[in-house]
Amino acid sequence: MKQMIASIFSILCLAAMLAGCGPIYKTEYAYVPPRTDTGKMCTAQCVQGKNSCEQMCEMKNQDCRLRAHQDALTQFEMYKQERKREGKPLKKDVKDFDQSYTCGSSCNCEPTYNACYSACGGQVLERKVCVAFCDKQ
Repeated sequence: MKQMIASIFSILCLAAMLAGCGPIYKTEYAYVPPRTDTGKMCTAQCVQGKNSCEQMCEMKNQDCRLRAHQDALTQFEMYKQERKREGKPLKKDVKDFDQSYTCGSSCNCEPTYNACYSACGGQVLERKVCVAFCDKQ
């Protein structure tokens, strides 16, 4: 529970610091397909590669969450045994040992996809869009 409160406090502090820094932008992409049939077939392979990248990333994230949960169960069992040996009541549960929140890593498949798309003769148009604290511009 203390870890969760500390995490929430850290996130709030980070948000406050970011708010003071000004607007936050996100990059959006628009894709202009290549003119040739060969280029279009090539970009289809880029899509397949991006889908594979995202599927692998999701599998890794799921595996990470599963391992984190298993580790939490093990740590909780050790904690329970220690408290029992000391004759003390339990003050924590499995959730207090769960570190699965660290498993949501970004897949970052887009840069490779964009490079592939461009190499096939397509055009990748990039634009920055304000997503937070936009009134500070």
